[in-house]
Amino acid sequence: MIELRKITLDNIEEVIALEVGETQKDFIANSNLRYIADAYVLDEDGERAIPYAIYADGVVVGFLMYSYDIMDHESFEHEVFYKKMSYFIWNIMIDKHYQGKRYGKLAVEKMLMDIETMPYGEAECVALFYHESNLIAKALYASFGFSETGIIQDNSVLAVKSLDEEKTEATLK
Repeated sequence: MIELRKITLDNIEEVIALEVGETQKDFIANSNLRYIADAYVLDEDGERAIPYAIYADGVVVGFLMYSYDIMDHESFEHEVFYKKMSYFIWNIMIDKHYQGKRYGKLAVEKMLMDIETMPYGEAECVALFYHESNLIAKALYASFGFSETGIIQDNSVLAVKSLDEEKTEATLK
């Protein structure tokens, strides 16, 4: 069973020690420690950022982080989601020792279920970037209804999923 637990003094060392496989290192922009530090700084600046440890049967197997903020980057200004509140997935990773066991897919599913409850406020979409050569991530996010926007920054593709079920169903057709 997959659980998402907030980062605490009890699990921070385990989360920091997580590593991806050698072939995936180019897909991860920062260390888990850096993401946790970013969450603290973002919170101080008024952007709600939530880092989680991913547990499988009581063992830390991965890390993820998402935030709640406005989609106001200048590269988004011609998009329908520009200046809309959204949940933004910063990172999701499964430790190299636990990959291939569907933990990533189950963690994304759990995270999206959490986001759909709008825990930090109303939003129209969930957005994320993934490295353009990461075909596994592309397929994973597409399976959850994320659509590529055509925006590419630093070799990463922006994909968005509407939180309106009717819009999501239309996007999938």
